[in-house]
Amino acid sequence: MSAGSSAADGRAPGPGGPSRTDDLSDELAQAESEVERARERVTSSMLALRAEVVRQFDWKRFVRREPLAFMGVALALGFWLGFRRSSPPT
Repeated sequence: MSAGSSAADGRAPGPGGPSRTDDLSDELAQAESEVERARERVTSSMLALRAEVVRQFDWKRFVRREPLAFMGVALALGFWLGFRRSSPPT
């Protein structure tokens, strides 16, 4: 490629001309934009995950939905702890 042909297509001759730096600036801006969008998606996903975990492990909600199951577990745990404490040491 000759110097005349590079000037004809709008690029400065040689590496690092204005056109090259403009291209790099555009690519950098695009990459930064993509990173920011990805960061926003990750933040949104983390907030949604946190809300779902809090909702799934809400023991008060479980008691309201399944009071008999909760009472059964509490009764079984009480018996287990009671028998465990009352057994003679070995």
